[in-house]
This record gives sequence, structure tokens and C-alpha cells, in this order.
Amino acid sequence: MASGATSSSSTHQDPSLHTDATRGESVQAPRCKEEPSSGSTSNSDKRPERLSLKLPRRLQWVSANWTWSKWKPALRSAVSAWVCLIIFVIPTMENVLASFLSAPSDPFVAVIERECIILLLVGLGWAWLCLALKLADLVRTIHVINPTTTSVVSGQYLQTAPSIIIAVFFFFGSVFYMYVKARQGPGPFLLACILGCIGMDILFATGALYPYPYYSLGKIIMVPLAFHSAVALSTSILVFPSSISSLFTARLQGVLLSLADAIKEHREHLVADVTSPSFSAAPITAAVDKAEGVLGQLAAACRLLKLDVIYCRIAPTDYGEMHQLARRLVIVANGLGVYYTLIDPTRERFPVTPAQSNPGTPSVNTPAPSRPSSPDLSRPHTREGTSGDVTHKRSRRPGSAQLSCNSSPHLFHRHSYKHSPHHSHHGILHNSLLHLAAPRIPRTESAVGVFESYRYLNLEATRFSHPESERYIASSTQLLSASCHDLLIICEAILRESCEWLAHIREHRFDFWVNAEEKDRIRNDRVQKFEGLLCKLSQELDEFTVKKRLLVLEPYRRMFDSDSDRDGVPPHRYLFHCYVYQYHLMRFASTLQGLLEENIRLDRQRKHPKFWFPSLKLSKFAFWSTGEPPEDADGNDDENPETIPGIALSGATDLGRAVRRDPDALPPRNALEAVAGHLYRMIAGLGGGNALFAIKGGVLSVILMLPVLLKSSAEFAYMEKLIWAIVMAQTTLARFHGDTVFGVVTRIFSTFVGGLLGTIIWYISTGSGSGNPYGLVALCFVCFPFFFFVRLYWPVQPMTSILIFVTAGLVIGYSYQDTHLITPSSPGLGIDVAWRRFVLVAIGVLCAGVFSLLPPSTTIRSYQRRALATTVAELGSTYCSVISFTSTRREDDITSIVQSLLAIRSKLKRSMAGKANVIYEFSLRGKWPSRRYQKILDIQLQLSYLLSDLLSVVNQLDPSWARAFLKRTRLLDPDFQGDVLAVISLISTSLRTGNPLPQVTPCPLLDRFMEGSQGFNVILQESEDDFGLPKNLTPDTLESLQYMIFCVGVSTAFAIVTRLDRLMITTKELVGEQYHIDGIGLPLHYRHRPTGIEMRSPTLSLR
Repeated sequence: MASGATSSSSTHQDPSLHTDATRGESVQAPRCKEEPSSGSTSNSDKRPERLSLKLPRRLQWVSANWTWSKWKPALRSAVSAWVCLIIFVIPTMENVLASFLSAPSDPFVAVIERECIILLLVGLGWAWLCLALKLADLVRTIHVINPTTTSVVSGQYLQTAPSIIIAVFFFFGSVFYMYVKARQGPGPFLLACILGCIGMDILFATGALYPYPYYSLGKIIMVPLAFHSAVALSTSILVFPSSISSLFTARLQGVLLSLADAIKEHREHLVADVTSPSFSAAPITAAVDKAEGVLGQLAAACRLLKLDVIYCRIAPTDYGEMHQLARRLVIVANGLGVYYTLIDPTRERFPVTPAQSNPGTPSVNTPAPSRPSSPDLSRPHTREGTSGDVTHKRSRRPGSAQLSCNSSPHLFHRHSYKHSPHHSHHGILHNSLLHLAAPRIPRTESAVGVFESYRYLNLEATRFSHPESERYIASSTQLLSASCHDLLIICEAILRESCEWLAHIREHRFDFWVNAEEKDRIRNDRVQKFEGLLCKLSQELDEFTVKKRLLVLEPYRRMFDSDSDRDGVPPHRYLFHCYVYQYHLMRFASTLQGLLEENIRLDRQRKHPKFWFPSLKLSKFAFWSTGEPPEDADGNDDENPETIPGIALSGATDLGRAVRRDPDALPPRNALEAVAGHLYRMIAGLGGGNALFAIKGGVLSVILMLPVLLKSSAEFAYMEKLIWAIVMAQTTLARFHGDTVFGVVTRIFSTFVGGLLGTIIWYISTGSGSGNPYGLVALCFVCFPFFFFVRLYWPVQPMTSILIFVTAGLVIGYSYQDTHLITPSSPGLGIDVAWRRFVLVAIGVLCAGVFSLLPPSTTIRSYQRRALATTVAELGSTYCSVISFTSTRREDDITSIVQSLLAIRSKLKRSMAGKANVIYEFSLRGKWPSRRYQKILDIQLQLSYLLSDLLSVVNQLDPSWARAFLKRTRLLDPDFQGDVLAVISLISTSLRTGNPLPQVTPCPLLDRFMEGSQGFNVILQESEDDFGLPKNLTPDTLESLQYMIFCVGVSTAFAIVTRLDRLMITTKELVGEQYHIDGIGLPLHYRHRPTGIEMRSPTLSLR
């Protein structure tokens, strides 16, 4: 009975399986359902979907989820729990099942997986108990076959040797469950590990009291669990059944709808006044963010597709290609938004950490040109840097550093060109932005990045200004809109039509009264519709590639007309801006072609519905497969911040493979040294984070179990339900101190609220009597649907809502047990149960909180810093792999590069989710610099997307253009690459160790990247090797598709370099600087002025 009640209502599943993926409105397609029923979806589309009542902001989640598709999992879970309650109150069945456990709110296959894992791990605990009882019985001196219950509970049969054996086995059992829980993270294993700990605690605490090996004791746990699993599986089949395929298609609709909304916003933004101070691309960013968020949930659903059971035309495994295409669309959609970050007045600027406030901020007299230089085919109109920010990605995460100016920076640049040459452009820029950075960091911190900032100021003063920038931006955006408008319209239509196709993909499968000819006609009409869209898209894309994309070249054609005035030709950076947008739009349209072709293929090949069954091979089961790292940030957390799961290893190269060495030992010379080395690494592996946490948890479990194993306190521990405190201590203790403290606060709050809720339900159902089964069942029949609706959709940490209803179920269950069953110990009923539960939970969680402070203690702070060090190092390796691919063109490298980028992004997203509880890590040293860590993480995410873009670009360049690209960007220049890799290594080492960076570094890399820039030209005039390409720009070259891709590649490389410079400054903000040299990097007339340069504002606007 204790097991059943303790386990009741513990309904933890993968939280991503219940997230609303379809919050966006569809204009041309019907609203997507999160979880369509097994039958026809056509009828459900006609139902009202939203709650019309206007609710307060904190209750908006109720109206957002008040749909029939969201109510079905809640109703299914309520029916399952209600059936379990009926079995519980039947007098002849009360000793068989006394719990309502994990709710079957997930699709059928997910329920099977979860229930199988629960039974497996709890069964392992029973088997482990049997082995412990057998060994304990061998050393026992007192054997009593038929002891009385009173004598057993009093602990009179406890002996030292058997208790030690029981304690040792209990320690290793706790270590096992806690290691698996920490290793697997949120997912199907979490609930199984919690229930395994609960079952093992109850069995060991009870089995140790008996003077003989009570092997059948495990039945009190396994039989209720088996009954619950049968009820859960039955309701998942009979009550609003759903499949993994339906969940996957619903989430895929969410991705496509969000992308369609983003494309619609693109069309509207291109015709808007982009130079207006009120212009903002936030709606585009929000739509792409929403699609990217649903993409993680899509990956979670895709994991179980191979095990799905469904009656449908489309096989579950057929969705694999569509998943890859959706992921590619989201990545390309990130690139589409780059254009707006270039013309947004509030775009991100180069970050500079301010110094202490000192008077007399100096200015450096750097003359500025009075007018822009004339364009020349052999001489660049502007420098290389002006074209580079075309791939500047907006940081779309909360906490990213962005600065809002009251006026457009273009207005300032126009003023700076009109200024007298005797005044400093540097000083004007510095003083005009000085006031903006006052609140960036406390005044007690010294300035960092002064060396890099000064050099960036010089770059801005000489290379990053133009008086007519606003006019050029407006005109180029107008031309860009004219060239892309038609293609954007067809892309949006295809996305919405694909969403509608997914919504009706299971239509008429159970409509047996509809004849086969009618079904074939509907399917053929859909095929013809998609073929027409595919033909229209192909024609529009061809016309765009050949003709329409050339509209943006109109202002530049006068360069080739000897009779026209070349001074009015815009700088090449505005053309590069348009090229980047057009390139990503072409990639987006090409990916949509693949999506349409896949839809047509499935409709043609899958003509009639059939039953699809999973493979029965053991290697195909989802929880044994490793696969690629998931995209969702909530699952499969890795223990080691020094490694990234899923990183592909590189092969041999011309300079030899780059591998790390053991600095403390040479390679083994014989078999003995090799074996000893393997043993050393195995033992060292026990020092990993999860292993140490599990051992620590095992020690805590044994300490709390001691009162049960001691004869003097065994009866007290049994009567007062000490097992509750043990369970809560085990489930509260987490690997990181912040997570443990959060668990303490959450469990105390949830237990208090759940105790009150259970008490209210109990007294309402029983009145003044001693427990009315009819009243209890009737009341729960009404309450359970609302309980599970809140449990599934309340936007709080899952454990908060879980524990509220678990505690309520415990109060109800133990109260009914106290009035209807004769048990050795009784916690009381109603408020007495709630109070005792609250006290024991408080004891258990406080013990876990105190124990988490003892060594070895791991903090989220240190993990975050070391994980970011690892990801930046792997980004450097991937950067080298991309350059190597550009040089060697080995096709096999693409797969490994893509896999590595996915693994890095997965690691970064897990780090982002893992630092949520860092606020609970109290420190007397001061507040944790969360914004600085967030900026480092944002920049690394941007670098990962930029590397994906660069890989796509170089893969489409011809060999000659690729060599010219490497020449122009200096990516094969050993001097420049030495500086780049040194910067990456410096940043990684500094983050890993926490040591400060040198005050003088190779940054800014942009200065050297721009050496010998060519403007419009592909090859320098003085270059000896032209790679078969024209040195002078011609109209044919300007219209060439390869030239466009080449320009996009140059811009992407520029953006990568600027991100590395930005990452260096951001890391310096975190760790500080060392190795000061007076006077370096400053002009001679400035070196003897007072120190303390005020660098209070971002200083660079890369356009």
C-alpha cells in the first residue's frame, strides 16, 4: 500500500511532448491540431478551437491551450487515473492496486516505452533486494519463519551483520538509479528512476526488518505497477488514441506555419520604410524563433517514429526526409533575416567595456575624408570591411547585447563627412556615443579591450562611413523587394499548402463508406495541385535566377558606361547586402522544391492505407539507439563539460592529424603499459560529474536509512513514515547545487499546496463520515480532467505541478487507507496526513540541500564556463574543417562538418537551458555575470550558423572561384590563420581556466582581414595568379551567379572574423586582462596623458 500511495499521480513525461507547437494563425490553411485523433480529422476542424473568455496575463496559457486537441490528452489521463481509483476503492481489490501513476497523455508508443522502462527498472530493484536478502540471511543467527507483525515492526530481529549487508546493497542500488537519472536527464528514464528509488527504498526498509529472506515482498510494488501499466495502455488505445505520426505532423505544421508567417513578414518589411527610426524586424525574428523552438520538439517526436503503430497511407519512417528538409528551412530562414540586421538603426555594435569615470577623455586626431572616393573598376570604392557585415546575424536570444540609439547611425555618418578635416572623426564618434554605455558595468571595474577598441575606432574613422547611406539603403531595399516579391509569394503559398496537406494526411482512412474511386480522385487532385505549385515554383526560381535578381544591379551599370557620372554609384556593400538576401532566398526556394517533390512522391507511392508496425529488432528500440544528438535542449544532458557528444573525428591530413597528447606520459611501449593506461582511464572516469553525484547520493541515502537499520530507532522510523524523507532527499539531490536548491524550494511549496488540495478533496468527499468511496469517486470524476489539464499545460517547471497532484493523491490515498484498512502504521487522515507529509518532505529536502554543499560540490557556474570553453574550441576545429573542405573538396567532409555543427548547437542549447537555476546558487562573492555568459553563448551560436552558411557557399563555388575566394579572404594565409587560431585558443583556454587574457592580442582580426581588399573586383590587379578569372570587373562577371556566391562567401568570412573579435572582447569582460605594457597601440602624442580611457560606448557599426 505504501508503494502505491507514494507513487500515485506521478505523471512525469517528456515535457516537450505537450508543448503547444501551433500558436500561430494560418491565413490560407486551417489551424493545425497538436494531436489529431485516430479518426478523420475533417470533423474536428469545424469545432471552435479557442476559449473566447479574456483572461489575465498570467492565465493566458489557459486560453492558449483551451482546444479540443489539447483536452484529449488531459481527458485520457483523467480516465486512466479514475479507473485506477475505482480499483483502489473496491474492497476485494484494495491490496492489489492503490495508485494512479504516470498518466498516458502521450501517444501509444511513448506510453509503451515509458511503462516498459518503469517495470524494468523497478523489477531490477526487486531482484537486487532478493540478492541482498539472500546474502544477509547467510550471516543471520536468528531465523523465525512466522514472526508477528508487531515484533517485526519493533525491529527486535535486526542484527548488525545483516544490516551492514543490506546497507551496502542499498548504497549501490541508490548509486545506480541516481547515475541513470543524471546521465539520461529528462525523458522516459526520469520517472522510471524515481519510481525505482521509491520501490527500492520501501523494499529495503521493510525487508531488513524480517528475520528471514522475504523474497515475495516485491509484489507490493510490482503488482500495482503491472495493473497500472495495463490500465494506461488500455486507455491510450481506447480513449482518444493518438500516434507518434500524428504528433510529428502536428509539430511539423507548427514549423511550417511559423516559417510562412516569417515569409509574410519579409514581404511586408521589404516594402516598408526601412530608414524610419520605428522600423523593426522583430516580427520576423519572433517567427523564426518560434519555428526553431518547435523544431526541437519535432526532433523529440522523431525519435520514436520507427516504433510507431498506425493505420495510414504514409509510413512513419517516410517522415524522415521531411524532418531534414524542415530543419534545413529553419537554418536558411535564419540567413534570410540577416539583411534587416544591416539596415536596422538599433543593430548590434562592437562592444567595448567602459573604464572608470576619469576626466579629460582624450581624442585622437584622425582626419576624415571630406567626400567619398569615386568608383573605379581597378580601385575599390570602399574597403573590404564595408561588405562584410552582410552576414551579421542578429542575436535573437534573451540577454543578447543590443543597443538602441535615438537616431539612426546613418545620419551621424552623413554629418561626419561634412565635418571639418581639422576635427577628429574618431573623437566625434566617441563623444557622441559616450553616454550610451554608462550602465553597462559597474564603475569599480577597470576598462578592458582598450587596445582592440582603439584600433576599431581607427577602422571606423577611415573605412566605415558614407554620407548617402540612408538613400542607398532605401533604394537597394526597393529594388530587392521588386526582385523577390513574386518568389516570396509562391514560397509562402507552398508552406501553407504543405501545412494543409499534413493536416489532412490521415483523412478518410476510416471512412469505409467512401468508395475507392472517390479517395483516388481526392488524392490525384492533391497531386496535381502540388505538381502545379512545383512547376510554378521552378519557373519562378529560374526566372529569378536568370532575370529578376539582376534588378539590384541597376545602380551599378553606370560603372561600365563611359558617358555617365561614376560618383553616383553606390558602394559595393549595398550590393552585397542584396546578394546575401537573394542567395538565402534561392536556397529557401530550392529546399521548398525538395519538400514539394517529397509530398508528391508520398502521394503517388502511398495510395491506400495499411497497418504499419515497428521493427522488432532490439537495436531499433528508441531507448537503445544513440543516433545523432537531439536538437531539443531539455533532454540527454551530457555530464562532461570538456566533451561534446556527436562530434565527428577528422581523418588524416597533409600536415598530419591534429590530436592531443598526454603531457604526463609517453605512448605505451608494451602491453603492460597499454593495459595500465586503460585501467587508469577507467578509474579516472569514476571521477566524472555524474559518477561523483551518484556516489554522493548513495551516501546520503544510507545515512538517512540508518534509523531503519538500528534496533533502537527502527520502530519510530517505520511508524513515522521516515521513508518519505528518504525518497524526497534522493529525488531532490541534483548534480548541481543550484538545481538542488531549486528542488528544495519547489518541493516545499508544492507539498504545501498539494496537501491543502488533497485535504479539501478528502473532506468534501467524506463529509462528517469516515470515508465515502462513492463520494470520493464522484468528486474525482469531476476534478481529474482539470487537474491533468493544469498538470500538462501550466507553464512552470514540470516538477512543481507534478508534486502538487502527487501530494494531493497521497493525502487522499492514505486517508482512505486509514479508514478502511488495518495497517501497522497509520499516518492519520485529512489534515493529519498533509501535515506529516509536509514535515517529512521538509526534513528530506533540507537534508539534500545541506548535503549538496558538502564536497564534491558542483556548481552550474563552473560548468557553464567550462562548457563554453569546449564549444569555442570545437568551433575552431570546425572552422578549420570548413576551410580544408574549401581547399580539398572532399565530399565526405560535408557530413562530418554538419554533424559537428549540430552537436555544437545542441551543446550550446543544453547549456542555455541548464543555467536556468543558477540564480539559486547563492554566493557571498557577488552576483553571477549572467549577461556576459549569455553574450558569449549568443556569439558562439551565431558563429555556428555562419559556419553552416560558409559551408553551403563554398560547396557551390567552382574550383577556380573557390581558390579566388580563399585568396581574397586570406583563409589560406598562414600568418592570418595563425592569428585566428591563436585567438580561438586564447579564448578557450581562458574560459576553461578562468585566467585573464593578455591586454594585447592579435585582435582585431578585421584589420588584417581587410588588407589588400579589392572592392568589386575578384582578383587584385597586381596579383600574379588570376585562377582563370577576370581581374577587371565586367558586366558579365557582375551578373554571374558564381560572382554572387563569391560575394556572399566573402561577406560570410568577414562576419566570422568580426564575431571572433567580438568574442574576444566579451571574454575579456568576463575574465579580465593581464600583461600590461604602457604606450603600446596609442599615438605618440597621447601616450603620456592620464590613464583611464573612457570607452563607454560600442564603437563600430558594421554595415
